[in-house]
Amino acid sequence: MRKKIVGLLLCFTLFSMSILTGCSLFTRNTQLYYDTVVATLEKDGKVLQITKKELIESYSNYGAMYEQYYGYSTKDAYDMSLTIAENRKITVNEAEAIVKNRGGLTKKEKAYIWQQTMDSLLDNLNSYYDEIVGNEDETEETESITFEGYTKNAKIENGQVIRTTIPTKVIDSFEYDENNAHDYSNKEDLALIYDNFVDFVLSGNEDYQKAFEKYKQALIVSEQGLDLSQDSPSLFAREIDRLCKIMYENYMVEVFSEEYENYDEISSVTINDILSLYSSKVRRGYVQYEIEGDSSYDETIQKDASSVYYYKNGEGETQYFTVANILLKFNDEQQATYDALYEKFYGQSPDDGDAPDVGDMGYDGSYSKTQYENDLNALYSQLKPVVREKDSDGNYVEKESSLTQDELLKLIQSQLSSAKTTEKADLINQYIYMYNEDEGMFNASSCYVIGQDADGNAVSSFVEPFNEAGLKLYNNGAGKFGDTSSYVRTNYGLHILIYTGKAENENIAKLQTSVDENYGLVYNEGDEYDSDSAIYILYNTRVNPLVDKTYFDVLYDEVFKDNSGEYESKKLEEARNGYVITHYESRYSDLV
Repeated sequence: MRKKIVGLLLCFTLFSMSILTGCSLFTRNTQLYYDTVVATLEKDGKVLQITKKELIESYSNYGAMYEQYYGYSTKDAYDMSLTIAENRKITVNEAEAIVKNRGGLTKKEKAYIWQQTMDSLLDNLNSYYDEIVGNEDETEETESITFEGYTKNAKIENGQVIRTTIPTKVIDSFEYDENNAHDYSNKEDLALIYDNFVDFVLSGNEDYQKAFEKYKQALIVSEQGLDLSQDSPSLFAREIDRLCKIMYENYMVEVFSEEYENYDEISSVTINDILSLYSSKVRRGYVQYEIEGDSSYDETIQKDASSVYYYKNGEGETQYFTVANILLKFNDEQQATYDALYEKFYGQSPDDGDAPDVGDMGYDGSYSKTQYENDLNALYSQLKPVVREKDSDGNYVEKESSLTQDELLKLIQSQLSSAKTTEKADLINQYIYMYNEDEGMFNASSCYVIGQDADGNAVSSFVEPFNEAGLKLYNNGAGKFGDTSSYVRTNYGLHILIYTGKAENENIAKLQTSVDENYGLVYNEGDEYDSDSAIYILYNTRVNPLVDKTYFDVLYDEVFKDNSGEYESKKLEEARNGYVITHYESRYSDLV
């Protein structure tokens, strides 16, 4: 997986992809104003300049957002914008030195930049096209659901952490045909981009021609006051030059990043790094929930059990467990019918809180409980299971099916009751994507969490029938993974609940034996070859039982990201320290 320069350098890639069309960023109508140099960066006799135009562009893309959403002052926002622009200049210059030392850009690299420019121009056109056509065609597409899963980035082998996804250079994935390649630095090849662009527009429908005109007008607006020719070839020639410069600089950012990338199979992350991070997470939870008495534990574990590393197990504490939900959902018409029946019997909307006690004849005596239940039975009987199948791209797409409610319930119950324990998680995951209409279950970090307090009552934000069915599956802690409910009726439709275990992961919890007086985690680290050691417990325990992503994976990814970010930031800072940077604040004080 490719990594980008973190922090400010990460901003560069986003900045470089920005489109300046559609808005006028400048306050003075002179080219001289735009070209005013507001900062210089000097190294080895070479002077890099940052113009006021570049500073305004940087502010427009980043500083304004930080000023608006994060409370930055205008001056601080411009200071940050200038730093971003400086770092981009430095990164590109350092990358150019790297490229020069290896003999310059190859034909493949030049073709890549040309193709990126062509693609960027078409992407911009398509954005205008989408604005014109809107979402007219979206309803015609068959809805599909994708199981994202998890790609493991590392494994333990012979006591070492081995990378399973080693990054490749961006140019290596570029499909290069030398006989049909173009060179971004060749004027004739660059002019060919406009010819191809026009051919694409003319070969499309009239909406593409409208998009072309809209793009053109946006370019005219962005150059307002510059007294430049406004014919289409001239406008788009300048736009292509602008995009080509951005794509070139983007590639230079890639080159700089790749220069410091680690392509070794053995990871820089060690077993001790992972154990230390795990220990710190448990210690942090202990201090937060036990020492500081933070009351957010219940809310946190209900929201996402996978984010909790320290479990409160004191006497009287609520015990949490998880369930998967297979929902047969009301359509809009059925939902309206349910709401009307409910209001007819109870005299209020289902959203108005707990149902009042209205007796057997309803709130006004005109609609009996028997009639109400008969009407509900008829409504719930209309629900048909959605059935999806996996296509060649890995997406779950709806198909025609005669599967009934009873057949689906019997299918799930019989398969889970006869399956081996190791097979049940994969089966449950299949049900979620093949039959379920609860979007909250798709690619969830954990299943739904319900608590049972010391009095046996549910601690949950779910509706009462859902909670009652969940508590029955939990069975005061005696529930078994894969236990299945019958249909549960709620104001959303019909649910099949499947018990997926305690929210407190037992394998992880047993590492948490005690905490010493310094809040340090005490556990038996064991040996890296010992299957009972802490690292192998983390290595073999899934965060979510339905997805093959373990605590080792989560911790490894976090350490790797932090280490890489720190290393790359250090390299950028070292490069920056090699430049003499001069700011001319008086030249951009009018902006602040």
